Amino acid sequence: MPCNRYTDKNVSDISINLFIVGFISTSVQLLLMREMMNISGGYELITGVFLGSWLLASAAGSVVAGKCGFIDIPKLNLAFSLSPFISLFLLVLLTRILLGPGETPGFLSSIMLTFLMLLPFCFVSGFTFMKLISSARTENHYVPGKSFSIETTGGIAAGVILSVLASGIFNTVQILVVILISGTAYTLLAFFIKGKRSKFAAKIIFIIVTVLVFFAGPDVLIRQLLMPGIKVTGTKDTPYGNITTGIYGNEQSTFYNHRLLSYSDDAIEREENVHYALLQTEKSKRVLIISGSLNSCLPELDKYNPEKVVFVENDPGLIKYTSIIPDTLPFKLDIQMRDAFRFVKENEKKSDAVILLLPPPSSLALNRYYTTEFFKEIKQNLSDGGVFMCSPGPGDYYLNKESVNLYSSIFNSLSDVFGSVTPVAGNKLYFIASDSELSVSFCRLADEKQIKNIYVSCDFMADDLIQRKSEELLSIIDRKIKQNRSAYPIACFHYQSYHLSKDPSANSIAIIILIAAFALSLFTIRRNNILMYLSASSLAGFEIIMLLSLQLTAGNMYQLTGIIIAALMAGLAAGSGMKLNIAESVPAKVFAFVLLLFYAVVAISLNVMLSLTNITAIILIITAVIPPSFITGLLFRKLTIRDNNGSLSSVVYSADLAGSALGFILVSALMVPVFGIRVSVFFLSGLIFAGILLGTNSNK
Repeated sequence: MPCNRYTDKNVSDISINLFIVGFISTSVQLLLMREMMNISGGYELITGVFLGSWLLASAAGSVVAGKCGFIDIPKLNLAFSLSPFISLFLLVLLTRILLGPGETPGFLSSIMLTFLMLLPFCFVSGFTFMKLISSARTENHYVPGKSFSIETTGGIAAGVILSVLASGIFNTVQILVVILISGTAYTLLAFFIKGKRSKFAAKIIFIIVTVLVFFAGPDVLIRQLLMPGIKVTGTKDTPYGNITTGIYGNEQSTFYNHRLLSYSDDAIEREENVHYALLQTEKSKRVLIISGSLNSCLPELDKYNPEKVVFVENDPGLIKYTSIIPDTLPFKLDIQMRDAFRFVKENEKKSDAVILLLPPPSSLALNRYYTTEFFKEIKQNLSDGGVFMCSPGPGDYYLNKESVNLYSSIFNSLSDVFGSVTPVAGNKLYFIASDSELSVSFCRLADEKQIKNIYVSCDFMADDLIQRKSEELLSIIDRKIKQNRSAYPIACFHYQSYHLSKDPSANSIAIIILIAAFALSLFTIRRNNILMYLSASSLAGFEIIMLLSLQLTAGNMYQLTGIIIAALMAGLAAGSGMKLNIAESVPAKVFAFVLLLFYAVVAISLNVMLSLTNITAIILIITAVIPPSFITGLLFRKLTIRDNNGSLSSVVYSADLAGSALGFILVSALMVPVFGIRVSVFFLSGLIFAGILLGTNSNK
């Protein structure tokens, strides 16, 4: 058998090869994205940059494959199986070069780190997939759509398996290394190692190496390399993030997603997190704490003699790391391992104080905790005269325009719900809200209540200075800024603008690079592939919107997120893989018009969908992603059905990838935060309409 081709006798081999490529590509994408989100902070613009870099690099590989005659299948598979090791090495190396210990990368650094890290694997992945399509078409009579369907099915399998394995059972790097070893094993056993004895010996070696990886725990080593300023003592990945413990500055510290969560002598932060709110209350019998470091809060809460403290945290890993023994406490501690958004919505018991210790609204997922709708639910959880406190950002002494817009949007949302809202500038910027009168005379209040503190006391603070700063903050709040709402998450956009404003010159360069990359990809797309480009953009944007809708209706449910992505990929696989007579006879613009109408109908009915009960809304959201993904897969099959030499598939596939990259960034970072969910779905219809006008003349 020739070394560079599959033959009719091994049809199953090309199918297995396509499946393996899809499985490994999706696995590496999901696992590396988790690591990149941990490092960068995970807000939507960085998520979009990651996906955009991934898709553009893959698109470049597919374009080059269409123009290159090289088709040595064994060597291609070997390059494919080794390239993710290079990307993992570059992740560690570039992080050490570009970032200091504990530093969050800027926008330009994120682009450089992401693109350079992903380039080796993504380019080879796109190149390999195109050559497998060409070989399957020439030797096995597979239409490109069928090859795409098999590869996508591998991606579905990866998504389902990883949703189980990465749900707290194994660590991210542990899973990644095992998958890379398995990919290498497949390549060597399928193409290079001959003879039964040699194959058997190789299998034994790979099994031993895999077992050693599980016991050796490569995660601690990788985490140590990524966090050089810390002596890492342990690390654990959960479905929601990474928890790392270590010694930093001679203090035992806990880091969540590479950011300091708590340390042994955190008097300033733990006292501000509790006392600014509880000093306002006449009674503190029941206190609700949402996220944060429970270990740090409990000693401060104990000073108010509460009867019950309810702690809500979605990440079971964080609760496990607190190592609290409730029976040893002088009050009842109720730990709720639930999504706080759902808990507050369903809770019927009143609290005297609610303290929100989640990070600022840097992402669409976090933004929902700073919306008018969520604040209304919080008010329903408060007793008469109860107090709510949150921290939407750092306590900067100078506030620029972007930070003023951010804080104004959240302040205006709070003011719409509560009668009194007061900002307090401390280690962080705090907003205290209540229907009762509020005071920032914390020193006086602490003395009156006989609360003994280290930092929130007259020894370190002066009430007149706190009052002056609070009045200054109130004076710059812009009451004309839109409230932050669930359907219009404008605070998320303001946060991203604020983050970008920290280094204007570097970020201007980064934005120019980003625009140039997408402009170049658009200008290189052939006219008859514009419909594929814009359909893929719309589908990517619709995926983001449906995931956000899931969070707004059911909370941050990791398993359901995986199901939505799997349903979308299943629709793509079915549309591209099924042989339908109607698909060959009906013009592409007819399918595009159906897609346009579907998005328009979803936009019109979106408010009704979001108002439904959890189960009904979940079923509708999961079901909603199937029709557009099926039609988009159908378009890919139709546009590549007459491909004879692989060149057509490469340009259509590259258009698909580049369009998806545009959709992820455009919808998540701009359209949804600025214009809202409903307008964003209508915008998807507009993209399809543009594709019909500009790209269907030759698509009969």
